[in-house]
Amino acid sequence: MSWKRLFVSIPIGFLIMIADGVLLMLVNRLYRPGHPPAWIIAAFYYFDAWPLFITQHLFPNQGAGPTFLAVAAAGLIDLIVFSAIVYALLSWRARK
Repeated sequence: MSWKRLFVSIPIGFLIMIADGVLLMLVNRLYRPGHPPAWIIAAFYYFDAWPLFITQHLFPNQGAGPTFLAVAAAGLIDLIVFSAIVYALLSWRARK
């Protein structure tokens, strides 16, 4: 395990999450004053929000919507997964 690769992959994983949100805003902006197709919004949203379906069941809420703890845990899971993917790609590239 390379600490240098790990410390590079964590910010890149975070930037992937931020870039997805920025692209979602850009798509919404391009379709103004109308609405973009639902499949485009779903593709961008579920790319980041898939862990929320798991964490909502771990941290249930009595009202509507997920709890803050569920959203924070989903963001952490996203960061871990994206960082692991970037770390694996950087390791694979270093071997070549």
